[in-house]
Amino acid sequence: MKNEFLTVNQAAALIHEGKVMLVAGAAGLLAGLPRGRWIGGSTPYFMTSTGGVKDRAHLFCTIIDEAADARIETIGPDELPRLTENRFENGFSYVLVPAFSAVHQRFALEAPALDGLYNQPVLGWVTGVDLDELGKTAPVAVDGRTGDAHTDRLVVMRVALPATQQAELDIINLFTQGEGDEITFPATGFSAAECLVNGAPRNFAAYLREVQANQALPLVANYAGAMINVSFQAVHDERVEFYAPVVAGRHYRLAAPVGDYAAAYGSHCGAQAGGAALSFNCILNYLYAALEGKMTAGFVGPVTFGEIAYILLNQTLVRLDLVSVSALAEAGV
Repeated sequence: MKNEFLTVNQAAALIHEGKVMLVAGAAGLLAGLPRGRWIGGSTPYFMTSTGGVKDRAHLFCTIIDEAADARIETIGPDELPRLTENRFENGFSYVLVPAFSAVHQRFALEAPALDGLYNQPVLGWVTGVDLDELGKTAPVAVDGRTGDAHTDRLVVMRVALPATQQAELDIINLFTQGEGDEITFPATGFSAAECLVNGAPRNFAAYLREVQANQALPLVANYAGAMINVSFQAVHDERVEFYAPVVAGRHYRLAAPVGDYAAAYGSHCGAQAGGAALSFNCILNYLYAALEGKMTAGFVGPVTFGEIAYILLNQTLVRLDLVSVSALAEAGV
């Protein structure tokens, strides 16, 4: 794989060559691309080799020269079980989901229970818009075969890899559970009014005001050692809204503060990984860490409105590497 930040004409030339591509950029630029073996998601925010940038003139393209084959499908809100069907024997599925859509909400709630979800890497992101256009312009996921821009269907590219290679999916979450109270919720959902704090019933919005919670720091749950975030969208008088659902009965704590975001990504990723890895990061990290103009070693890619590594994530970097099967065997993996 290789990542390139291209003009529409440069990206179009690669599509005409028959390249298998994953594309991110402003919806108007995606609409100008020819039909071919690509899918695209809307966002004007990127991390590039020269730093974070908002750019409406270029497209971030991941070219998968290693692909032995590729299939593209679109899936509606009532069709989510199809996501784990029709996969290649060796490969991965790359998913684009329009933000604020019914398929976005349904995926967040239903994906964890999909049959065979974890049998093969499933990754992707929630498409977005310029923050100045929130509520005015709908995010899109584009099927490159037809050029159709979907606002309430997810678009998935299933990529086949040769037997000599294997897809390795990883998440990099800078957040850990803080030392504060244990919080649980009685129901799964994108919003909550009531919760239990250390076992005692509380109104969650009132609790957050009482502890003067920093809304840039998400709720964090420990999933068998993996830290999974739920980020705050809005805190109202009596109810709190989230960018991903809290899960009933799961134990959460407010996240511990993170120092230097850019340096932290470098220490987690390693500077050598950025050019070849397929990766993307969250708009909330971009905003709260003021990453515009800053370089994050080990990560280049689109900035997204939610991340997918099997399930919907928040404030998390997701990365996919293609590795040699022989190298893994030699390493005893």
